[in-house]
Amino acid sequence: MVQKLRNKDYFLWKRFKDGDDEAFYWLYDQNIDALYSFGISVSKDKEFVKDCIHDLFLDIYKYRHQLSDTDSIRFYLFRSLKRKIHKKGKKKLLSVMYNEDVILTREQFVIGAEKKIVEQETKDENHLILEKAMEKLTQHQKEALFLKFDQNFSYPEIAELLGISVESVRTNVYRALKTLRECIQKENPSFYLILFGRIFSS
Repeated sequence: MVQKLRNKDYFLWKRFKDGDDEAFYWLYDQNIDALYSFGISVSKDKEFVKDCIHDLFLDIYKYRHQLSDTDSIRFYLFRSLKRKIHKKGKKKLLSVMYNEDVILTREQFVIGAEKKIVEQETKDENHLILEKAMEKLTQHQKEALFLKFDQNFSYPEIAELLGISVESVRTNVYRALKTLRECIQKENPSFYLILFGRIFSS
């Protein structure tokens, strides 16, 4: 599945580089929200992040014929956005911290996960269980889970985006899943089976 997606990305990117405007519009629509979520994990200045994303798409459109090939468009865009944020405003960069603007706040993770894995009548109960478990994770653990299971990035790609080693990424993912498993299984074994079944089948 991943290989098929990467092949699709390769040919879509090639169409865009060859001047296909429809491919460009599709790239924008499919990635704008994810880019914004990632951007505010690097800088919590929302308007600055929006400006950087705007400039990023202007740049790739203007210089499309000079861009290198890629078989992972979202990773290419995430990496490019991070570089642009650093280049455009080092003074604006803020340390990644746990606050309402970061991509993996408890609320966003809980709501996003529950929409996929629980029935409406048990939503409130499981919301509290997952929220309680998420409180025990570090920020890097939350980000690593998001990039691994929501964005489907590889460990080396996540390492580059977070600025840590591949081994550190693996450790963060392992420890995060272990913590979630222990907390959720203790509170609600059925919810644990649903949640982790969805995670590892995605």
